[in-house]
Amino acid sequence: MKKSHVILFISSLISVFFYLNSMANDPHALGPAKDFLSKITEFNEKLISHPKQLTFVGGKSGEGYFSRDGKKMIFQSERFDGNPFYQMYLMDLTTGKTDLLSTGKGKTTCGWIHPSLKKVMWSSTHLDPEAKNKQLAEIESRKKPVQGKYSWSFDEYFDIFESDLQGKNVKRLTKALGYDAEGAYSSNGKEIVFASNRTGYSDKLTEEEKKLFIKDPSSQMEIYTMKADGSDVKRLTQHIGYDGGPFFSNDGKKITWRRFDASGATAEIYVMNRDGSDQKQVTSLNAMSWAPFFHPSGKYLIFTSSITGFSNFELFIVDVEGKKKPVRVTYEDDFDGLPTFSPDGSKISWTHRNQKGESQIFIADWNHEKALEQLGLNEKFKVKLADLKLSPSIELKDSKEILQLISSADFNGRLSGSLEEKELNAEITQLFKNWNLKTLSYLKTYEQNFEIITGIELVENNSLSVNNQTWTLGKDFKPLSLSQSGKFKGEALVFAGYGIKAPASESLKAYDSYENKNVKDKWVVIFKDLPSKISKDLRNHLLPYARIAHKITLLKNLGARGVLFVDSSLISQKDVLSKTKFDGSQTGIPVVEITLDKFLEIFNLTEEQYSKILINLDNNQDAEAIPEKAISLEAEVNLKLQKKLATQIIGYIEAGKKTNKSILIGAHMDHLGQGEIGNSLANSNDSTPIHFGADDNASGVTGVLELAHYFSKNRHKLQYNTYFALWSGEEMGVLGSHYFADNWEEVTKKKLNEEFIVTLNMDMIGRLQNHLQIQGIGSSGSWPALIEELALQNQISVIAQKDPYLPTDSITFYLKDIPSISFFTGVHTDYHSPRDTYEKINYEGLIQVVKLVKAFTEKINQLPADHLKFEKVEGAERSKGSERSFRIYLGTIPDYSQEGVTGVRVSGVSKNSPAEKAGILAKDIIVEFNGKTIESIHDYVFGLQSAEPKKEITIKIRRGVDTVSLKITPELKPQ
Repeated sequence: MKKSHVILFISSLISVFFYLNSMANDPHALGPAKDFLSKITEFNEKLISHPKQLTFVGGKSGEGYFSRDGKKMIFQSERFDGNPFYQMYLMDLTTGKTDLLSTGKGKTTCGWIHPSLKKVMWSSTHLDPEAKNKQLAEIESRKKPVQGKYSWSFDEYFDIFESDLQGKNVKRLTKALGYDAEGAYSSNGKEIVFASNRTGYSDKLTEEEKKLFIKDPSSQMEIYTMKADGSDVKRLTQHIGYDGGPFFSNDGKKITWRRFDASGATAEIYVMNRDGSDQKQVTSLNAMSWAPFFHPSGKYLIFTSSITGFSNFELFIVDVEGKKKPVRVTYEDDFDGLPTFSPDGSKISWTHRNQKGESQIFIADWNHEKALEQLGLNEKFKVKLADLKLSPSIELKDSKEILQLISSADFNGRLSGSLEEKELNAEITQLFKNWNLKTLSYLKTYEQNFEIITGIELVENNSLSVNNQTWTLGKDFKPLSLSQSGKFKGEALVFAGYGIKAPASESLKAYDSYENKNVKDKWVVIFKDLPSKISKDLRNHLLPYARIAHKITLLKNLGARGVLFVDSSLISQKDVLSKTKFDGSQTGIPVVEITLDKFLEIFNLTEEQYSKILINLDNNQDAEAIPEKAISLEAEVNLKLQKKLATQIIGYIEAGKKTNKSILIGAHMDHLGQGEIGNSLANSNDSTPIHFGADDNASGVTGVLELAHYFSKNRHKLQYNTYFALWSGEEMGVLGSHYFADNWEEVTKKKLNEEFIVTLNMDMIGRLQNHLQIQGIGSSGSWPALIEELALQNQISVIAQKDPYLPTDSITFYLKDIPSISFFTGVHTDYHSPRDTYEKINYEGLIQVVKLVKAFTEKINQLPADHLKFEKVEGAERSKGSERSFRIYLGTIPDYSQEGVTGVRVSGVSKNSPAEKAGILAKDIIVEFNGKTIESIHDYVFGLQSAEPKKEITIKIRRGVDTVSLKITPELKPQ
């Protein structure tokens, strides 16, 4: 038990809190869970809602800690037959399935799930030679009618261990004599913080310290850190009295813990830096305050305290600086403690103990905004955007302050739909109010919400049985997000290695995993990824064909009935499933991942036989064929898309004279959060999972805010209404700007280009080196002259790029026939990684770019509305070595918001492209290509790769309620 260890040494005064068995028949004990839950709801509706009991088995369960993805919980429970002590368990919060992690022997406590979701940590005494005897003695002791007061065992045989998620591959991490427990991983998984009284056994103690240690082993408890493999142990605290229950903050920079005084009568909450420096006391309640836990926002802690009396422990929250008065969270009799938050901060779990000594874990929704409000953290606790004293002009100091706030850990990478996105929106909304920007008339607010897909969840009835043996969900198999939902059967199983089929190149032979194999109407087993021992050239050649979605689409077109993926081909990982994530929408056939262990079982292979086959596959050599297997397979897959509301901000400054013409200045505000979505390029050396996005795109947001503030003070310079937009969903495919454009036309019943004469976009403008790139100038013939004039005036070197088909929000407005350009200072090695931080921004360069955009805005406001005439651009060529390009070119531009569409919806076509010549229009939905049904973007990509250039084929599109057949001639896309 990680934090309930405090109870350990407490004198008779404190032992009242745990109650004696003589109170076991008290009619006011916990009783039905609904009585307790109703009181929680009644008294805590502002902070806690929808509470429910999570654990029911055994007399005691507690200390539940969420996994990084919030889908699992590790906890300790007295439910193992023949052992009265706690053992460690893992609960799947989506299926309710619970598995034993520890050995079932000895005492176990303090579990934590590694951020990789591939291993766990827990403390145990199972190596104690007397473990069995201690179990028997405890069983006998509990038979006594009257028992002594509760105390926690500081058994010197407690050590920290790690195992996989099935409780296998157990590895001992600590070996010092003494109690080693209360461990937690850092957010990047590289470190463990824990508590130990090892100095009581290893150090030379004074006589007074010896006496105290014999009486109270917790007196030598101190906080330590070590690497995740148990090496490099460092002591952080030096204090007589119990220092314990440590946790890292979400950004990995801080550690919280509780410190008892030498008498053990009172405890307070503390915070320090991860290296042990700057130790600060947060609470001064002169009570027993313990079990602190950071909210993921890092703004406050939740903890347990006896401030209301030692017979009643309650939950409280307090700001991390300890400057605010703690706020009470629970109001129920008995013990409420050991609180934790889910990684997204939206849920709370805690342990409730009744007068009988029974304890179980409860879970509820948590109101973060209300917590901030009640703690007074919404006002001036930290510097907010609205607190900044900005200059009337655009200054380096202002931009630096704005950018550093937006890219701080407080906003946790600004993931679309996240709590932090809402907080940032609230701050920007306040700025727009302060600057008297107007809201869109049809919104009546600066905020615009739209729905995004953030992942999948397994709902009821996901099953897989092979040859009448039922496999275990989450242990033996799991459906992938690309799978079709439904019930499926199979009678034959084919193994096809890495499942890759790639054509020959000038220097490389064709690669075909399906040569001499018939997979029609059969299930196929393949490995993810691609062979590990092949040449770099072959690897680069195979990469486009090794994507999971491509492998599935290939099998679908080969007529396979279903796919079984094996995540890892390594024997050492034979019972491991991959981390669950959103790989994309369904592909039209069932797709399930299985363990390598189950693969070997199905095909009756020994590890030695398998290893020989794998060596040949990895070296691109002929491998011994595994015969097709006759099986009886039944599967059921039920997936549900997880959706959230993303929010973006739009406001405008009205022109001095009434006009129906406008310009728009925008930048995307969202980023990758902790790498949950998008193409994260984080690596193992990153100290935090937070993708701060200083350049991408706190720099662009800073530019928009600087310009909005400047023009709010200089409205006389505007002859057109000037809109300022901070988009969301850009990292998912320009979803926010796309929604704004379509929604605007739907509501106003006008074309967007009837009002907006030009748009200016800023995306990554914070790393200026030699040149600024102005992209999309082909959207109007007037851009070059403006660039020539304004770049010279502003003394900035510019590279002008014609291509408007850009992976940023300017593409949305170009496709609405609006002249649109984007300002960009270039990609760098920190792109899409946690290393994109504010320290690396070129602030002088940033100011140069923002002032240039200001000059464009002022110049456009001096020109006639029709000066910048829209021009359509032919599809741009991509240079070799850039993003993967297809061999075949049609010129269609897919719509990134494809939810609910069977087929591929088109948002536009390139000028003079095969698609334009064929008559394909924006909003057409491609449903068939070259005789193949198109259900998803994966089918479409596959179809493009398999088509022949300069050979006319039929493409079918759905236009409204009609299906139209068109003739199209694919072209070779320039390489």
